[in-house]
Amino acid sequence: MRAIFTSLALVILSSSVLSLPSERRESDSSLTEIQALNFALSLEHFQSYFYKQLQQYEPQDFSNAGLPPWSHGRYAQISSHELIHVQLLENILGDNAVEPCTYNFPDTDPRSFVKTSNIVEAIASSAYTTLAKYLSDPDYVISISSIHSVEARHSAWINADVREGAAWSMAFDAPMGLSQLNTIMNDFIVSCPSSNSLPHVRIFPTLTFPPSAMSGQTVQVSFSPADPEHDSQTLYAWFISGFKALVVPLNADMTVTIPDTLQGFVFSVITNHKESVSDDATVAGPAFLVFDYDYQGNDQSLPM
Repeated sequence: MRAIFTSLALVILSSSVLSLPSERRESDSSLTEIQALNFALSLEHFQSYFYKQLQQYEPQDFSNAGLPPWSHGRYAQISSHELIHVQLLENILGDNAVEPCTYNFPDTDPRSFVKTSNIVEAIASSAYTTLAKYLSDPDYVISISSIHSVEARHSAWINADVREGAAWSMAFDAPMGLSQLNTIMNDFIVSCPSSNSLPHVRIFPTLTFPPSAMSGQTVQVSFSPADPEHDSQTLYAWFISGFKALVVPLNADMTVTIPDTLQGFVFSVITNHKESVSDDATVAGPAFLVFDYDYQGNDQSLPM
């Protein structure tokens, strides 16, 4: 496997670094299996609640929004999958199982529901890619792997059949750290039971890009709460796609030029270190970005 990673490094551009699971140094590296399974359960609670939002829409609402009317029924099937995932993990964890949080998702119509579902499934695919490293019990590995493959199919269906884009992002999913994924989820969380606290899993300041940001553009980003300590630091914007990361300086006016080679799902993180995207180096983010492309590999803009 290391030989594969080494060969990948040979094709990385000079302005980029390889972002591999074995080279990450997150503060969540000491999670136990039970804690890792509870992170999975917290993710499934998150997803299950989101898909319950489907109840406020009818198939005709999807049709009126220019979406396939049958997509409502497919989303209902995904909703049932997430509930089953919750039940499985609760059965595994028993009295150790975390409780659902209180959530606030931004969807107000079918099209914004589709956009949010894309983010939700991208988080899931990345999370299950990362969670594998914490598990050693064969039954747990099989359970998590089985959930992961279904979540990936959800993401593929949303992107190909509903958004009419590519069913995949790139050759690999990005194995983001659990603190980084928790940061994205936190944007949709109002509060959680105090008993849900997971040691070593942190929440970073929210990183925001303009909604219309595209690869090749110079855009202004923001993160809140901003820390005055970072005013005197040189900061870097990481753009992580699969096992590859492109790193560019963040300008003093908070502008950054998005590399024009990026396509698919990209997680952007602001760090104070140009060679590390560890939790200790993270200043803000990640932000989830989507740079769509057509069947010929050309950039394209999709409405959701």
